[in-house]
Amino acid sequence: MRLFLPLFLSLAGLAAAEIYRDPNAGKFYADHPEFFHFARPEDLPKNLVWSEGAAQQEFADPRAVRGGTLRQAVITSPPTLRRVGANANNGFRGYLYDDNDFGLLASHPNTDEPIPALATRWALSADGLTAYFRLDPAATFTDGQPVTADDYLYAFYFYRSPWADADWYADYYSKEFGGITKYDDHTIAVHAPRLRPHQLELLGDLRPVPREFFREFGPDYLKRYNDRFQPTTGAYAIKPGGFVRNQSVTLERVTRWWGDGRRFFRHRFNPDTIQYLVIREPDNAYESLMAGELDMMLMGQPRYWYGANDRPAYARGFLTKTQFYNDIPRPPYGLYINTQKPGLDNRDVRVGLQHATDFQRVIDGFYRGDYERLNQFSEGLGVYTDPSIRARRYSPELARAAFARAGYGRVGDDGILMDAQGRRLSFRLTFDTSDRRKMLATLIESARRCGVEYLPETLEHTTMYRKVMEKNHEICFWAWSVSSRIPAFWESHHSDNALEKLPDGRRVPKRQTNNITGIDNPELSGLIDAFRVATKDDEMIRLSFRVQRIMHEEADFIPGWRLPGYRVGHWGWVKFPAGFDVRSADEPLTYGLFWLDPAQRERELKEFRAGETKGPPRSVIEDAFRVN
Repeated sequence: MRLFLPLFLSLAGLAAAEIYRDPNAGKFYADHPEFFHFARPEDLPKNLVWSEGAAQQEFADPRAVRGGTLRQAVITSPPTLRRVGANANNGFRGYLYDDNDFGLLASHPNTDEPIPALATRWALSADGLTAYFRLDPAATFTDGQPVTADDYLYAFYFYRSPWADADWYADYYSKEFGGITKYDDHTIAVHAPRLRPHQLELLGDLRPVPREFFREFGPDYLKRYNDRFQPTTGAYAIKPGGFVRNQSVTLERVTRWWGDGRRFFRHRFNPDTIQYLVIREPDNAYESLMAGELDMMLMGQPRYWYGANDRPAYARGFLTKTQFYNDIPRPPYGLYINTQKPGLDNRDVRVGLQHATDFQRVIDGFYRGDYERLNQFSEGLGVYTDPSIRARRYSPELARAAFARAGYGRVGDDGILMDAQGRRLSFRLTFDTSDRRKMLATLIESARRCGVEYLPETLEHTTMYRKVMEKNHEICFWAWSVSSRIPAFWESHHSDNALEKLPDGRRVPKRQTNNITGIDNPELSGLIDAFRVATKDDEMIRLSFRVQRIMHEEADFIPGWRLPGYRVGHWGWVKFPAGFDVRSADEPLTYGLFWLDPAQRERELKEFRAGETKGPPRSVIEDAFRVN
């Protein structure tokens, strides 16, 4: 990170040819001539039909103004600033990278149609196997390095390197692309490995990797780059001193960001600074919001949403509550059962646990009926979601019947079921220390009625994350973010990510993968492989339904709930566009359409603290994108 400022100053005016070229990458290209191709601009096909996304409408508000500091709270700082490798797939990564970086193309957040991002023009070959892209010559990384064709070639070297310790990326960049051709510094072609639906979306999501930043890339990558922010193509960067572990993470806006004048980027990402303060207790963060020390806060918990009604900030008209309904793939909130642990390797036990876990009671009580029951792992994926799959209902009778099939027929003195050897039906249930831990009592009591003992374990968020990714949990409450409406089954349910073979022949749980249930089903893995190579949409739908059915039968995931949108409390100096947000947003920072009025902040905080009233309480419901 200490190299950031000198690099920004020295690289901003360099030509692409002067940027560092990794000799290891060059050798990798030479060793794989079937994948890496080099041509001249005159070699481009003559019959290409170029697109620019001109028919799509802008979605940012031209009233937006630049400036100010947005103050947010997080319960913990990220365990690493690395983008990939051990512990990188944490909940903070979206703020640093996923929402702060761009591919060749983007999807319009209201229509899902392609719009320009790092490429200004694109064309798809007649056979549908190659996409051509003209790169924006003005695009730079946050360290000032210009984005060129070489950064896309380097991405394949970087992600496929064993030094990156990124199995998912190594697999994806090996199997989901068929090659890349460089025509000049700002023209590339990306080749598909096969014909498939959504080809342009898949190829256009390719993102560059900054070669200059990885000048020291090598076997010690995990340690050397652990606390370094990887430059992105987005509007924000962590500058020296911006990461204070266990205290704060500060993102600063890039001066003269290359995207400011671009049609689909202008009027977005408006604060000069976004500061994330580590506040470990959600109640304390809520109090900070009510005092005006935080500018806005997601208020998914009903006790915050409804409790605000009695707080002066809301009652006197300074703080607004907004319910925004979105239309996105639903993150699978629920319990993830580690099928590699004793007892939980029995499918009948897992089916019994499904019937013994009363999430509907949690929804009706803890969430006051505002949430909806999730029915399966893959919801909100449009035609790819099988609507016939329903979550197993809470039923002590059905739970005990399933446990009896697994051999748990004896009832102990404490009411917990046992098998013939006296092994109790008892499992560790792991939650983080967020407000959700307060539902544990409901789940424990409901399970006990079914003869199951849930032993509660609450861990600080980073500690829990590490435990789960090391596959040391039994059952945990978890959710994965979902970024595409095309199902991604491989990382969460393929055998490749469940077990690994040691030199002595033993198979052990494979750590640091997203298959945190350890599910190892050859039939399921075969179907997932077939889905990945399918070439027709109807075939993908059929395979997707079959995959979801087997996942349901395996019962490794207990569906919890789905949120039909998000709720946020925000002070009046946080401004939003008409309609508040876009269809695909899962929170205000996803697309960065809001802006701040620092002068209003100073004025209204003074009025609020003096006991004045701004107006009546204000609650807003934005339901233009509500899905019934």
